[in-house]
Amino acid sequence: MEARKKIEKNHYNKQAEEIIKKNYIGFNWKQYGAERFGPILGAPFRFIEERLRRIIEKKREVINFLDYGCGTGVHSIFPAKIGAKVYGIDISEKSLEIAKKWAEQEGVKEQVKFLVMDCERLEFPENFFDIVFNCGTLSCLNRERAFSEIVKVLKPDGYFISIDTLGHNPILNLKRKINLLRGLRTKQTYENVLRMKDIEIAKQYFNQTEVYFFNLFTLLLIPFQKFPGFKYFLNLFQSIDKFLFQFPFFQKYAFKVVFIFSRPKK
Repeated sequence: MEARKKIEKNHYNKQAEEIIKKNYIGFNWKQYGAERFGPILGAPFRFIEERLRRIIEKKREVINFLDYGCGTGVHSIFPAKIGAKVYGIDISEKSLEIAKKWAEQEGVKEQVKFLVMDCERLEFPENFFDIVFNCGTLSCLNRERAFSEIVKVLKPDGYFISIDTLGHNPILNLKRKINLLRGLRTKQTYENVLRMKDIEIAKQYFNQTEVYFFNLFTLLLIPFQKFPGFKYFLNLFQSIDKFLFQFPFFQKYAFKVVFIFSRPKK
């Protein structure tokens, strides 16, 4: 195993072990998917979940869904609940220990299969998945290797649906630097955070591409979520963000980027 992968594996194993050692005290099993991120940071996740629901419900047969770099399984439960057959893979076996328990707690144990696997070396047949979903894993990876592997395992009419952070906003980068110094993230994920050029590279692997941006001025409201009138200001700031994200200059300063790519180039 490459040194960078060992670092990532050890980092996430350590985080998961801390949860397990505490016997899951304070761990909210009911908050999975968008629910875990609140009204502001959860917006891109709610957007994705709505798209996933439409795609999954439209298909008559069972959907094979890959949660790519699933970690503790926070995004594996929702697609299983709406009928997908979910495969969750991650390099951290301790994270998967939590994921398995989470699936059991939520009654989808039979719908989800968790496997220790390298995201740059997928051990699935070609054309196996209808949907590959990524949340934040691309910053841990050699992206061109990752995109090649994703395209290989997707069906010709399959979707790559991804939510990740962007690395152009200087204020957010300062926070990432602080988290690096505190040991909350690795040097790899700090230096390899997604840039706009990476989105353009990803587009080259698909015939159909949609890109959406989330969270710029709405981030200013995070300290005020329990204040009266919060929902009014959230709607206002979301409208401002939506308007500004029509312009490329502002897009790169978003916190989150979502791609919905389909028709992989084989």
